[in-house]
Amino acid sequence: MLYPRRIDPTGRYFINEALDVTDPALLQSISSPREHLITSLTDLVTTCPPTLPFAGTFAKGLYCGIFVGPTSVAFLFLWLSKTHPDLLINNKSPSDYCGEYLNLGQEEYGPEETQRSGCSLNHEYMCYNAIKACHTKDLTYVRKFAENIDKLTLRPTFIEVLFGKAGLLNLMRTIKYWVPESKEILDPEITKTIDYCLAYDPWTFGIRPDNQSRYIGAGHGDISIISNIVMSDPSYAGKVQGRLEKLLNVQREDGNWLACEDGGSDVVQWCHGAPGFIWCLIPIKKHFPELEGRIDTAIEKARRVVWEKGMLTKEQCLCHGITGNAFALAEPQRSHFLQYATPDAVKAGLADGILEKSSDNCGVWWSEAGRAWGWMMLDYERTGLGDSLVDIGYPGATNP
Repeated sequence: MLYPRRIDPTGRYFINEALDVTDPALLQSISSPREHLITSLTDLVTTCPPTLPFAGTFAKGLYCGIFVGPTSVAFLFLWLSKTHPDLLINNKSPSDYCGEYLNLGQEEYGPEETQRSGCSLNHEYMCYNAIKACHTKDLTYVRKFAENIDKLTLRPTFIEVLFGKAGLLNLMRTIKYWVPESKEILDPEITKTIDYCLAYDPWTFGIRPDNQSRYIGAGHGDISIISNIVMSDPSYAGKVQGRLEKLLNVQREDGNWLACEDGGSDVVQWCHGAPGFIWCLIPIKKHFPELEGRIDTAIEKARRVVWEKGMLTKEQCLCHGITGNAFALAEPQRSHFLQYATPDAVKAGLADGILEKSSDNCGVWWSEAGRAWGWMMLDYERTGLGDSLVDIGYPGATNP
């Protein structure tokens, strides 16, 4: 599949040649998502096998929880053990691979918070124990996770999802989903964490304490904090409704949201902009009956800008690539985008230099595991199992 040869002057996205197509039947479709899933997973375990030394390229193989590294790959296989339990890759099941990717020296990463680890999705110790608990159903790992929460105080203002408390809520919700017996241990921690988040206003983020921004997008900002609070305990919906209304009010006329409340970059990708808002709004809409109409309108507007400007020139991934943007769209536009994210299309785009290569080669946010996550979601829907944005969601951010 050849990519569109016209690129916007910003260099950020391909000109969508289907913008003027009025007949949905004329859009390109994906006929075999399971075949693409199998190819992607085969590429993944070949490029970054569950062996030491781990072949991940981000920061010379640094383990970063669900963000990148072997624990992030294990998280993919954990979910595949639910959605595709009988799928075999090189004669191994998803559960087999999940266990193998959780056995690559993660114990060497201590429980301490560092300047760059934050307290949640980028923190290897917390993510490893969370996913290990989900995989083994062993409450020992739940207790190790819970006992470390109060010790993570190095960056108290980290509230957002990748480094902060919102990501911690997601990890606890994930453990409860896979290990219902953990409810007694985690429910008090969830309440305490939500109250901690609500005590901060405004929510800001920045690695440097002297350089903070009021991000509002899914990667570091308000929308994913709101969604994780409400998905973790819907009884808090009323307490964050005002914040959500404020976000709906600042949607631009073209359907996008700027990166920050007071401006910032105008990009169309999951971490900043309309795609991430769509991912976050869909699973929480039912908890805001007074705002359902406004949320539906916001999603419709947002999908227009994703369709126009979301065919990104970055290597396909969930965080800032075509794969993540595709799932912000409804069919048939979703499948039309995904034709440019097939394993063959990715290899061709990287080979001829038309795609900007990612700094990671396997992780679930930035690379191959994320593309496989997308094929898992599409095949889940094609087989009639449900709505993948609600039932599966974005890894570490909007998953149940």
